Amino acid sequence: MQLKDIIKQIESSNNKLAVRFEPHFYQRLKEQEFNDRAIQRIKELHKCNTDTAYMIASTSWGYFQIMGYNLYFYGLTDKTVFEFLFDEIEQEQAFEKFTQLKKINFSIEDLKSDPEKIRKFAKYYNGDVEGYSRKIMRLLNYERIV
Repeated sequence: MQLKDIIKQIESSNNKLAVRFEPHFYQRLKEQEFNDRAIQRIKELHKCNTDTAYMIASTSWGYFQIMGYNLYFYGLTDKTVFEFLFDEIEQEQAFEKFTQLKKINFSIEDLKSDPEKIRKFAKYYNGDVEGYSRKIMRLLNYERIV
């Protein structure tokens, strides 16, 4: 088992087509009239208006539920989100790139031996340190039993 397998289970129950809209993030983009490189890239690739770009940016996509904003801000894909959803390899590559950029590309052994690494991963991947750490620990403990 690898970290990507645990995160797939937590984020999407291993569903590569999983999609989750985050209305609070959409509202923030709209209120601030965001127009940075992520929004521009979304508009170019999807041939859409700003409100649609905000929707794409405010939605988590695929196995790993990576926010659209992160997909395009960090250059994790050059595909539309619709192409991205159907490309398992692209999703895994995006996860690997994202965890490398955030310096949270830990191995299962790293996580098992150092609870602080679990907390760091949870903070930078999800934001919910306590709840997300518990989910990871639960699956790590399950993996030990199996």
